[in-house]
Amino acid sequence: MANINGTTGTDFPWRRLLYPFAVAGAFVVGAWGVVAALAWLFGIAAHTATVIAHAAGPIGVGGLTLKLFAKK
Repeated sequence: MANINGTTGTDFPWRRLLYPFAVAGAFVVGAWGVVAALAWLFGIAAHTATVIAHAAGPIGVGGLTLKLFAKK
């Protein structure tokens, strides 16, 4: 006997699986986006620290001098 919507009982409800996979896929894409953004920000921060340290030159305290970046 057919259901009210005209389908038989052997059909698999794909919608029941589609929503969890869509949510999980959106979470994975968002997580990769956050990781990529953090990697970019850490790269920019490291570059900024390098430029500032290079521009500052040697750092001296009381007669002890520390040269952070020596030209070879």
